[in-house]
Amino acid sequence: MIFDRRSANGDKRHTERDPETQRRILAVAERLFLAKGFKGVSMKDIADEVQVTAAALYYYFPGGKQELFISMVQQWINNWTRQTFEAVSHVEGTRAKLTRVAEAFFSRQFSNFFALIRDVEEFCGDNPGKRELFRKNRQDRQYLQDIFQQGIDSGELRADVPAKTYISMFEGIMMGIQFKRHFNVDHEDESPVDVPFMAEMVVNCLLDGISKKSD
Repeated sequence: MIFDRRSANGDKRHTERDPETQRRILAVAERLFLAKGFKGVSMKDIADEVQVTAAALYYYFPGGKQELFISMVQQWINNWTRQTFEAVSHVEGTRAKLTRVAEAFFSRQFSNFFALIRDVEEFCGDNPGKRELFRKNRQDRQYLQDIFQQGIDSGELRADVPAKTYISMFEGIMMGIQFKRHFNVDHEDESPVDVPFMAEMVVNCLLDGISKKSD
């Protein structure tokens, strides 16, 4: 639906995008793109599911399929980031905050994330939205850097290790586990993951080390 409202002087009309229709478009796009990938979905597929015309899709997303896809990916990442930050805001201390971040990370459908980022890189070229997407992700990463820096400043973490290095170690451990888990590189039967246990284990190994403590 597109609303047509009179301007303040009553002489001209301008159109406004209906937020509910845009939400429905993005929700359908997310479901289809996650299931079939960028190449497997057409604008007509999305229009048919939303029950709007293809022209209406281009009204909401003038850049076409690329713009819609990037908008969907950004929304998908934003939702996960918002949920993570909300969870972190309810706890105090570096260890507790990092554990909440790790729990959110391991709860994520990461195979979907890898596929989405791959398609952005492969099919979206130099689209301005692509640059904005990765710029926004760098901003979100700053939040994680702040957690580590606060830990350094409070004396919870070693001060001779930069916050950015802590981030690389933290993300590296989690990415390795997620890669093995979702792509099953060892061809093992995957049992359900105890997310809280996994998150606590990663944070404990990072902050306490992996050497066996003497009694």
